[in-house]
Amino acid sequence: MKKDEKIKILIVTGSRAEYGLFRSAIFKLRQSKHLEVKLLVTGMHTLKKFGFSLSLIKKDMPVDCVVSIKENDDMVSALNREIDGIYRYVNKNNFKAVLVLCDRDEPFAAATVGIHLNIPIIHVSGGDVSGLSVDHLLRNAISIFSKLHLVQTHKSRENVIKLGADPGNVHVVGSAGLDGLRTEGLLSRKKLAEELGLNLNSRWFLISMHPTPFEALSFADQINPVIAALKKLESVDEKIIIYPNSDTGYEVFIKTIASLPLKNFSFHLFKNLERENYLSLLRHSAALIGNSSSGLVEAGFLKTPFINVGNRQRGREKGVNVISTAYDSQQILDGIAVALSEVFKKKLKKTPSVYRGGNVSGRIVNKIEEFLNNYYAQNHISR
Repeated sequence: MKKDEKIKILIVTGSRAEYGLFRSAIFKLRQSKHLEVKLLVTGMHTLKKFGFSLSLIKKDMPVDCVVSIKENDDMVSALNREIDGIYRYVNKNNFKAVLVLCDRDEPFAAATVGIHLNIPIIHVSGGDVSGLSVDHLLRNAISIFSKLHLVQTHKSRENVIKLGADPGNVHVVGSAGLDGLRTEGLLSRKKLAEELGLNLNSRWFLISMHPTPFEALSFADQINPVIAALKKLESVDEKIIIYPNSDTGYEVFIKTIASLPLKNFSFHLFKNLERENYLSLLRHSAALIGNSSSGLVEAGFLKTPFINVGNRQRGREKGVNVISTAYDSQQILDGIAVALSEVFKKKLKKTPSVYRGGNVSGRIVNKIEEFLNNYYAQNHISR
């Protein structure tokens, strides 16, 4: 390639949460004068049982390749299809880098392909620590495979360097999900109530709970205490439950929440929510309940209390918005009571988030352009 030609990179996305976090950065990368960006969509995005979020992505931007998995695939079978499909696409195109985010099977599949084809891997949000989950191990493996690391915090940077990364290629850019996030840019409570069919005058509780395969407890014993606690809240309180991700055990979670008596307890079930709606719900809810990392990052930034159930996020950096509990309905209720207290609200209001926002996308683009230009120049490899 000529020196002034664009460097061709592939972005791989596999889940609604990860795409929501990185959506604005993808737009920013597409605007780069130095990069030619292609988008490959796979994993949960292609499944109807998880809301078929591929259709939402296509409304946002061009999708260059789709690697579908089957509705009945387990995680290992899906991973096999993802590696094969990503390999076939990458092998037909002259990509100079593969960009992945976070810690799931889909970015691991892309990183596995890249490392075997000697294509530099760029990893966003490595170095975070989470408890008993496959994701934690996958995140570290992806970091080990990667050449450039764009992390959320200084502690994450230290963790990546401990895994053997070149310190000169590990940069703190902030949290991709907080890029340009401002409360005034979100939907009003009234508008959100109209769109989602919620009672404007009731308290709202948002629930995002994922199965954790490495826990000693069964999947039923992970989700049932949460449901039991929700049923003990006031019947008029709106309980907005989002389907889990595709981790092993999701069938148990979905079966449990799909059988709930919706009207009796004001339950609302959503397979998928657009990013704007989700963030707006976070802002207007009395608390987020579950084990999603968004309780640490986005909820912390928006100053929404997070009732953190179980060990999925154990060891991860937490702000004052986090109230950790065991898989116990009474502990969860006690945590909700703390979250609703005036003392807690005052403390949360005056304490800054541990996660950084601002122009995260801009920092990501700058570091990627700088790295790729230097990498191909120093190694005397054709761009």
